Amino acid sequence: MKYFKNTHVPPPHRPVLGEFEGMVGQQTNVGLYEGKHKLPDQQNGVCYLTSHRMVYVDRAAPIEHSVEIALERIDRIESYSGFLRSSPKIILYLSSKPNAAAAAAATAETTATAETTANTTAETTTTMTGVWACSICFYSNSATAPKCGLCGVKPVGNIETAPPSSHSASQCRVCTFENHPSMRLCEMCGADLATETVHLPPAEKIEQEMEANACVKVAFRSGGQAPFYSLMKEALHARAWETKRAVVAETGRRQKRGVGISAIQDRIAQSTQSTQETMVDAFQDLQRLITNATEMVQLAESISLKMSKETNDKEAARLRSYCMDLGIARPVTRDSAGSVYHQELARELAEFLARFLEKEAVKPLTDVYCVFNRARGVALVSPGDVYKASLQFESLQLPFRLHRFPSGLLAIQSIAMEDEIITRILSHLQRQCHITALELAELEQWAIALATEELLKMERKGIVCRDEGPTGLSFYKNLFIIG
Repeated sequence: MKYFKNTHVPPPHRPVLGEFEGMVGQQTNVGLYEGKHKLPDQQNGVCYLTSHRMVYVDRAAPIEHSVEIALERIDRIESYSGFLRSSPKIILYLSSKPNAAAAAAATAETTATAETTANTTAETTTTMTGVWACSICFYSNSATAPKCGLCGVKPVGNIETAPPSSHSASQCRVCTFENHPSMRLCEMCGADLATETVHLPPAEKIEQEMEANACVKVAFRSGGQAPFYSLMKEALHARAWETKRAVVAETGRRQKRGVGISAIQDRIAQSTQSTQETMVDAFQDLQRLITNATEMVQLAESISLKMSKETNDKEAARLRSYCMDLGIARPVTRDSAGSVYHQELARELAEFLARFLEKEAVKPLTDVYCVFNRARGVALVSPGDVYKASLQFESLQLPFRLHRFPSGLLAIQSIAMEDEIITRILSHLQRQCHITALELAELEQWAIALATEELLKMERKGIVCRDEGPTGLSFYKNLFIIG
């Protein structure tokens, strides 16, 4: 690949957004081209458009074959509606503007090459013993040239050379036109009849001209080309990557490096003041809250990361509740996801569960629906959409599964913590000999129905046994198997 570069998309196989970067849209079943050449490993995947990049995530091998291209490299775009068996495409013409250092180096190298070519041509002109005319463009070449210097065609048959004396002074060395002996310039091409030499363009200049026409194509095999084209035009017009650079540069100018306790206190005061200003600006009205949502979520996550090192579980739980109140910065909607709405909703749900429910191995689907909608704010989803998204976990190879218990209860369970549930219940039995569903629900902060189903599942595996009496149903460790 010449224009795309590999990118890392960890499970659930969605692009990892950088600072100041936001998701704009996505489209499934797309393929990539570089120029006219089809990329064989990037022909069936999902194309994500962010404010800074276009990311392709392959369906078959998302880790190995996912690539990206920066929007700042795109000079202009065109839309191709397709014809017969040709799919609709978006053509991205890449900018050929080099940076200053590269431009200076290229200019110096081109100058040196031009001087070398001029010197070589002069030497060849003085030592030439004959010429041959190209049968295609009729350009006069030296007898030692293996191919035409103008069009690159090799001579056909034996080269017939003519001595220098046979070449009259009035014959043009460029176009071979016979001029009047009194003419100093060729009547056909205007070349100097006495000293005109042809300087061929260096290879670097040819490569730059080819690079100016460089383009990549995105083929849409299941529709969606028109809305994706509109979103890309908006993203290119917004130029969010330049805003990021301006903010970073402004921040770098404002920072002052100091030493001592006073400098540390000043930096803490500046950080506190910046946090307070962010909070005040975010809660002035709803529109500004939506604008600053990404920054607020990042701030809450950074505080959560610091608090996770503390041992106070009540404060960590309270902070996790605050993070849920802040919600998801850019939730997936039907308008942005299109035909892959449930797949993208499943990936977003998996990210949400991994972030906020990391210590719980299983949770009823009804509870997940409530907390997930709470985090999405006004972009609510229906119970049916959450159920359909949960069914996509296994096909998308996400670390969660939707489990249906014999009673009909639906719960989302982490496949990495399935054995931990049994270990935790056995540890409770080790401390208090027997346990009921109500006691287990209180200890694990579960619903009573979920606690009952987990105990019955362990009973079916033979790990625990029951004792049903006047006080209710109790469960004991099965000493015949466990010992």
